[in-house]
Amino acid sequence: MSLVIGQQVFAETAKTSLVVKKKLGEGGQGAVYLVDGVHGSQALKWYNVEQATEEQRTAIRYLVNSGPPRGPAGRRFIWPQDLVTAAGLRQFGYLMPLIDTRRFADLGEVWARRKPVPGLDSLCETSYQIANSYRALHLSGHCYRDISRGNLMFDPTTGDVLICDNDNVGVNRQSTCQVWGTMEYMAPELIRGDAEHPSTETDLHSLAVLLFLLWVWHHPLHGELEYQVRSWDLPAKKQVYGITPVFIFDPVDKRNRLPNDPDYVTGSKRWATCPPSIQGLFTKAFTIGLKEPARRVTEGEWQNAFLQLKDGLLSCPACRAVNLWEPSNSAVLCWNCEKPITLPPKLVISRPGGKHYVLLTKNAKVLRRHIDPIGNEEQGAEVLGHVAQNPANPQVWGIRNLTGSPWVATATDGKTVEVAPQKAVPMSAGLRVNIGGVAAEIMA
Repeated sequence: MSLVIGQQVFAETAKTSLVVKKKLGEGGQGAVYLVDGVHGSQALKWYNVEQATEEQRTAIRYLVNSGPPRGPAGRRFIWPQDLVTAAGLRQFGYLMPLIDTRRFADLGEVWARRKPVPGLDSLCETSYQIANSYRALHLSGHCYRDISRGNLMFDPTTGDVLICDNDNVGVNRQSTCQVWGTMEYMAPELIRGDAEHPSTETDLHSLAVLLFLLWVWHHPLHGELEYQVRSWDLPAKKQVYGITPVFIFDPVDKRNRLPNDPDYVTGSKRWATCPPSIQGLFTKAFTIGLKEPARRVTEGEWQNAFLQLKDGLLSCPACRAVNLWEPSNSAVLCWNCEKPITLPPKLVISRPGGKHYVLLTKNAKVLRRHIDPIGNEEQGAEVLGHVAQNPANPQVWGIRNLTGSPWVATATDGKTVEVAPQKAVPMSAGLRVNIGGVAAEIMA
């Protein structure tokens, strides 16, 4: 039974009443309403009779009590805030924050050009935030179980992310769930029935599909094998997604290449513009990852890849288009005006997981996350240094120490100098700098 405008409902934990103001939308599990109460306006998801089970009621209470993961990663989840009931009805629902749909878009709105197409900088940020939030969820011992583009909203300008419909989140490999996922995002082993239930491993497949759609605007398994299907029914979907899944850009298995059809041109073009590092992760996700769940690309791998891309962003001086540089690139040709871009010096930071590169553009910053990639995310945004001009000679650039402790710089001849706080180290090729106990080197 649907709720009616003006009806009163009751928040279980807060023990307060709310008034239904209007219906915002509906889906397979129920409808979403705008409600008003002592805490202002909120959204209420109200379950259909079939979904309003005691098992789901218990699940919502658990999520309300446990709360989302901590920090910025957790705040991106539109998490259940309270269980809601109505007098005389066995149905129930849950409260959640309202979403500013003027600011945040879903991927379908971007594809239809109803919302702006994100630039490379915001695309990297969105991708990082998605991976970062699911990593935090998984580290908390939970799995999402229904990752799809329908549950993602993002700001095309800033890249900020919101993850919706979190009522199917549960304890990994323990709690049961009414929803196993959306077919086109489900891991092959779930579709075949080889896995007993969704898990963090099946989430990793869904995450890879979502990121692929975000970058390529095409499904990773929609090629000739899907194109030749005459009736796109459940058996056909099981075949393409679960029984014989083949990556459309598989370097060895060519059976599912993109067909020669205008509807498939966008996917081909956007794949060609993907950075090699991201192409490599997608290839791993949809070749090895299709067959070996334990070897799927992890959220941490995605996160680190997108952070490296963010630190390789540079604007074309001729047309101002944002381009991506990767450590494997010796040169960059602007994707927009096709003019060569002179690369600035790079700060190469040696970390346990490998080297990380920061392009030293005029607005570049050295952040705590550069020297401590596994630390607290909020602390990781702390600025330790930034590129600055020499006040006495604007032609000379350096990296200013913004920490409270001195750095030690070592020149190519072995001489060392202390760089006091608020002083700058010159951007000389081969100069080595110790920043907070982490070794870095300036490269041309």
